[in-house]
Amino acid sequence: MNRITPFNIVIAILLIWLGFGLIDKTLLLNNALWVLLLIVLCVIGDQMIRIALGSLKRIWMMQMLIIVLTIIGAFAIWYIKN
Repeated sequence: MNRITPFNIVIAILLIWLGFGLIDKTLLLNNALWVLLLIVLCVIGDQMIRIALGSLKRIWMMQMLIIVLTIIGAFAIWYIKN
């Protein structure tokens, strides 16, 4: 099943951010490694969800839910720290 999914979009955005960050040296090596780890986790998660769920609609719903929960969690952590 070679269909585009939300994780593919997130991976593309992260790769662009990583590339431009390393080219213009605004992304430090430590942060670049964290972004690279996030990309690897997205690839693994995408493949696991594709294997577990058959239909593309269910894959989109599950991956969008994971992305939304991750964003909410990141904002909650940011809010607590500040």
